[in-house]
Amino acid sequence: MSDAATLTRMIMAGQGKEPADLVIRNVQLLDVITGAVTQTDIAIVGDRIVGTHASYEGKAVIDGAGRFAVPGFIDTHLHIESSLVTPFEFDRCVLPHGVTTVICDPHEIANVLGAEGISYFLDCAEQTVMDVRVNLSSCVPATGFETSGAALEIGDLEPFRSHPKVIGLAEMMNFPGVLNADPGIIAKLTAFQGGHIDGHAPLLAGTALNGYLAAAIRTDHEATSAAEAREKLSKGMAILIREGSVSKDLKALAEVLDENTSSFVALCTDDRNPLDIAEEGHLDSSIRRLIAMGRPLHHVYRAASHSAARIFGLHDRGLVAPGWRADIALLDSLEDCRVSDVVIGGRLVGPDLFAARKPVEPVGLASMKARPVSSRRLHHPAQAGPQQHAGHRRPARPDPDLPRCRDAGGDRRRIAARSSRRRAESGGHRAARQERQYRPQLRARLRPQARRHRLVRGP
Repeated sequence: MSDAATLTRMIMAGQGKEPADLVIRNVQLLDVITGAVTQTDIAIVGDRIVGTHASYEGKAVIDGAGRFAVPGFIDTHLHIESSLVTPFEFDRCVLPHGVTTVICDPHEIANVLGAEGISYFLDCAEQTVMDVRVNLSSCVPATGFETSGAALEIGDLEPFRSHPKVIGLAEMMNFPGVLNADPGIIAKLTAFQGGHIDGHAPLLAGTALNGYLAAAIRTDHEATSAAEAREKLSKGMAILIREGSVSKDLKALAEVLDENTSSFVALCTDDRNPLDIAEEGHLDSSIRRLIAMGRPLHHVYRAASHSAARIFGLHDRGLVAPGWRADIALLDSLEDCRVSDVVIGGRLVGPDLFAARKPVEPVGLASMKARPVSSRRLHHPAQAGPQQHAGHRRPARPDPDLPRCRDAGGDRRRIAARSSRRRAESGGHRAARQERQYRPQLRARLRPQARRHRLVRGP
């Protein structure tokens, strides 16, 4: 929220009557609404764009050097902890890829720690450079068959609703609970009527889909075919095209994204691991692939920014235009979506921004409940055979609680005899000769393994 003095300064700088805080000079601005590309300066005061399509002076200047300027990307569905890093490290890894906003469901950490895990995420979200928004986990545990560390009912979620980083209710995975009016599910849906409710409805169709949508559930990231996505679009559901490290639906859904649907389609990862992020990128990788598959360029960038913001009620971002939040990705190429610089909230992203974050105390360090492992629990005594390893002494009294090894030598003899009978029955004499020829080499290769694992060797 801008005070009167800051707002006045924004108005004056937009008119060029006083210098802006920051000017990005000489860029090619992509309009994600019309597709036009315009050579311009971008003037910024505070966290807001105040001028485009003109020349400006600023207290600080970034040389755009003819690069392309597009709105910062928005990942509309992910679980940061499933990327195997903390929110702070995710921030440092992903923001340079042009992803300025993420909408996360802290389901995994909530499944272990409950409300404490959600509190930790919200504390981190207040410190990250990237704008981390949170949808409150709706299904903890995910099913009644799961062994979880916590169970979250509506009373556990209510205290978080007014947090400035919270958008709404996260993916409603329990669609059978919705359709059968489970009282606990109905209580959560009732509390979030009038707010945002994320969907999760794989293969749901027909009147069952109608019933699910009647609960005012607005989005789905689980569509895996174009036909499924088109039915959901036709019923007012926004489709989040997912391409992550595990679930990869972009190829199947790419044809759905066009000039007619791009305002109702957004992109998500749900989730990418650090190796894939380092090698392929994050949401920039999905943009690159969609354009390579022939999807209309500015509609792809619209889905990655303005459409995502509109779908999730983030009305201050998604365009590079006066009055909008200054989240901007500078690209060397529109077609390849190669991000070279990122401006977030009017600040150029660099190591100094990450270093300025205040640390958040970790949680869940004592959440592992496994019993301590001793060397005795890993001991498996070998059984006597025709020959015993010289360095191993068989215990006089094997521990009855430990599993006993079978006679490896006897097993091998039985297998060999069975194979011999099968060869004889099938007339496999040539195969038998080859086996005899290579048997000494095979024994030589297996002998070191037998020593390492203290196996008893047969003849």
